[in-house]
Amino acid sequence: MRRHKQDGGGAGETIESPMVDRQIGGLRDAVDEKLVSLLRRNARMTLTALAQELALSRTAVQARMARLERDKVIVGYQAILGERHDPAEDEGLKAVLSITFSQRPCSPVVAKFRHWPEITSYYSVTGPHDAYLVVHVGSAYALSQLVDRLSGLAGVASVQSAVVLKSDLN
Repeated sequence: MRRHKQDGGGAGETIESPMVDRQIGGLRDAVDEKLVSLLRRNARMTLTALAQELALSRTAVQARMARLERDKVIVGYQAILGERHDPAEDEGLKAVLSITFSQRPCSPVVAKFRHWPEITSYYSVTGPHDAYLVVHVGSAYALSQLVDRLSGLAGVASVQSAVVLKSDLN
């Protein structure tokens, strides 16, 4: 950066400053790096909080952010979402039950359990099993009781259960 020095005679001489303005030309300095780091950790930090962390004025922080956005260093802010959480599912467990029927047609057998409150979904499928049920019960003991109840129905040949450990979709 060039500065003009005035001496007593009014003649100006040009001197080189050892400090280079690092904000010109898209260069980032340590303050910019710290600002970006703070925003990576929490993009919702207020200008006041950022200014305090950086020991700058709010206006200076705002100007730096505008420059970083203009220079495409910061291209956006995002919300990072946690897994969707249904408080009703905190209690109990989910399981998928595989059912094989011993009679055809199987619709009379399905009618016997179709409206049981533990059953959240029913799927008639092809393959080694005839149907899959998704169930939500209060405990492993309640799951055992449900499997026994289903297995005891006339027309049900077998029931196998698999407890749901985690769902990435809900």
